Amino acid sequence: MNKKLQVLLVVLGVVIISFSFNSVKELGFGITGKTGSKVEKLKLMPDFHADHLYSPGENNQGSWVAMAFDEKGRMIACDQYGFLYRIVIPPVGSDTNTQKVKVEKLNINIEGDTNTLKLGYAHGLLYAFNSLYVMVNDEGEKNLKRRSGLYRLQDTNNDDQYDKITLLKSLEGQGEHGTHTAVLSPDKKSIYVINGNFTKIPEMDAYKGPSKWDFDNLLPLIKDPGGHDNVVQTHGGWIAHTDSVGSKWELVASGFRNPFDMAFNEDGELFTYDSDMEWDFGLPWYRPTRICHVTSGAEFGWRQGTNKWSPSWPDNSPPILNIGQGSPTSVFSGQTARFPDKYRHSLFAFDWSFGIVYAIQVQPDGSSYKAQAEEFISGAPLPLTDGIIGPDGALYFLPGGRRIESYLYRVYYKDNKQPNEPLAVTPANEASQARKLRHDLEQFHGVTSDKAVDAAWPNLKNKDRFIRYAARVAIQSQPVSQWQEKALTEKDPQILTQAIIALARYGDKSLESRMLKSLMTVSYKQLPSTQQIDFLRAVELTLFRMGLPEAAQNTQLIAYLGPNYPAANNELNRLFSKILATIGDPQVVPKTLALVATAKDNDSLQKTFSNSNDLIMR
Repeated sequence: MNKKLQVLLVVLGVVIISFSFNSVKELGFGITGKTGSKVEKLKLMPDFHADHLYSPGENNQGSWVAMAFDEKGRMIACDQYGFLYRIVIPPVGSDTNTQKVKVEKLNINIEGDTNTLKLGYAHGLLYAFNSLYVMVNDEGEKNLKRRSGLYRLQDTNNDDQYDKITLLKSLEGQGEHGTHTAVLSPDKKSIYVINGNFTKIPEMDAYKGPSKWDFDNLLPLIKDPGGHDNVVQTHGGWIAHTDSVGSKWELVASGFRNPFDMAFNEDGELFTYDSDMEWDFGLPWYRPTRICHVTSGAEFGWRQGTNKWSPSWPDNSPPILNIGQGSPTSVFSGQTARFPDKYRHSLFAFDWSFGIVYAIQVQPDGSSYKAQAEEFISGAPLPLTDGIIGPDGALYFLPGGRRIESYLYRVYYKDNKQPNEPLAVTPANEASQARKLRHDLEQFHGVTSDKAVDAAWPNLKNKDRFIRYAARVAIQSQPVSQWQEKALTEKDPQILTQAIIALARYGDKSLESRMLKSLMTVSYKQLPSTQQIDFLRAVELTLFRMGLPEAAQNTQLIAYLGPNYPAANNELNRLFSKILATIGDPQVVPKTLALVATAKDNDSLQKTFSNSNDLIMR
């Protein structure tokens, strides 16, 4: 059979194997008209109260999408397509008839600066180090001289006005998948920045994870017919780390679609809320909006079109909770809120599309976490853009964006006098010890050390998936000459699998024959299903990165893999079908078509917190 026809048939089979015939396609609706300012439209938890504080749209101040508080407790906000504003907000319980919100437009006057728009167009704001950090997203506006990037604003003469602008990093990205926001590190000594999948990764000083990206998927790429996402880089959205002056940049994680914001929990661990690709809904490569625990060197597998990675793959960091359909925006911690402890331990995640503030409770699960969610605030419509816990312990948030009518709200618990002392440190336990081991391995990420391979190698078979991942990245960070023979001669099947995944990306193509020979010494049927997935992923990466083996070994590989297909579940069948099609197994087409006839959607990987029908009815 013609090879191209064979591959096309298998692609069709892979789609249908996992297609949910009962799925309802997400409705593509927008928000029209004005969002009302009445707090009666908000659905709140018991004993919580809301104030509508201000309406920037009614004062010709645009649609606000970002905010922060400065050292004097004043809010700074930004119009998505315009200026920065500084806001003085009366305390909770004030008489709104006598104490009004005061708003000042910040025309940042720099001597010799003739820009019409001094600085604005921010998706994210951070006040730290006696400075205002502005993540400018130029939205493709060609007339702006202040292009996308991270800027630092300072008041150098103590007149309470910013008089110095420093570009810390120019970034090539714009629009709603471009540059997003910056947050302060838990130790308050450095800054993290987050960007969407239309933002190219600039050259970094250091890389915690990979620095060479590819599709790493044997499934032939089918680009989006509508043209969306067809020109982006293979690395997806990303997070980087820098110091207060932007002197050194380090890539932390990549492979997101379009996360707008991120936050640290009380353990100092980083989380974000990544978006879905709604047009993929119901297809095997659809990935719901999801809460991600962002560990060092993490890769979350976003690729364009059909080439998105499965959360089950060992080189793809999994989500800790699938939320469902939506458009993620703000993420922040409730640690400093004057709320009940449940919510102080929560992360808050905003969905623009459906007007929901989710309270995400994370519980330790090995060296990572598992999560639960509940709707904390909602409204219809309520296009949420940004939120923050203020210095007074209340929650402030903004609906708006896309020039929609914008409002500033405040939510507080009872009389806003709930204690908010620092959260108690959790005593050392099994979870904290697992995190410590992961952190110890992460110290080798992007760093050459003679101790790395010996420390990481046994942890390639650790029962904890996140520790196994950290161990592999630690090994990948070392010169290949230090560990390639160790990998090729490894006898433990789980360690061998992880080592070959590393070698597929960082080894020389001349090693392919030995790599495949080593893999074929494994008794595949004796592996548990999760290790079978890992094993097939190692085979796929070897073939993708190094090409087809020579004819004799190709025949051996067909004989080794072919009898195991069909397999017990969809994840294995997806991997088998594309691998066997690639190497030319003559039985792959009839076997795949037979699966198509009996396909059922039993994919737990797409189980979500939100019910699609409920969301659509909103």
